[in-house]
Amino acid sequence: MDDILSYGLKTILIYIMTYFAARTLSKKAIAQMASYELAGIMLLTTVAAEPLVTKVTVKALFGTGVITILLLITARLALVDRLTKFLEHTPLMIVENGKIDKQALKASTLTINQFMGLLRQKGYDKIEEIDHAILESQGELSVFPKSQYRPVQPKDLNMSPQPSGLTLPLIIDAQIIEQNLRHIGMTREQLLQQLAKQGINDFKSEVILALYDSSGQLTISRKSQNQGPP
Repeated sequence: MDDILSYGLKTILIYIMTYFAARTLSKKAIAQMASYELAGIMLLTTVAAEPLVTKVTVKALFGTGVITILLLITARLALVDRLTKFLEHTPLMIVENGKIDKQALKASTLTINQFMGLLRQKGYDKIEEIDHAILESQGELSVFPKSQYRPVQPKDLNMSPQPSGLTLPLIIDAQIIEQNLRHIGMTREQLLQQLAKQGINDFKSEVILALYDSSGQLTISRKSQNQGPP
């Protein structure tokens, strides 16, 4: 029983330790990470899990700290222009002026079929539609179509649409988001007044979502009539 309890406590400790280390290191998605970040994360998980096998927790704590510090230092060094090309991939111009650069394609380790698949994901299936295509350092493909193939913009139609601004949730699952209220300069009382104008007297039992847009419009999503209060 003691062994099971000890194993469970170690698992919890490893989870917390790895969580805070990963949170400290990066906010990027896996697909956006540089090579050194991926290597560090894989090594971090291996070292952190060591106590589950060897029963030596102190070494794992020390190793996790060392790896975290090394990755933070490397991330700082990657900001230096002279070191960036050694620590991160350089963007590759796969298509230039409508023509595929075979050397760049070879350097990317992509086959022509894989490259065409990436193009189709961007909504293009013909090379002649593309002016430039760049494989970014994170592996994403940036596509710049020729002018005759790009989507129509409002300015092409001599239109001047109003800025849409940002829509903020003020109520989510019957909870008022105080931070967003402060952001738009609205008090809790003012929000309740606006809800009352729409016939809502008890938002906790009636409102599941309330959105406030840049025009000052408050849009309410009510709970279904047969749904009880939370």
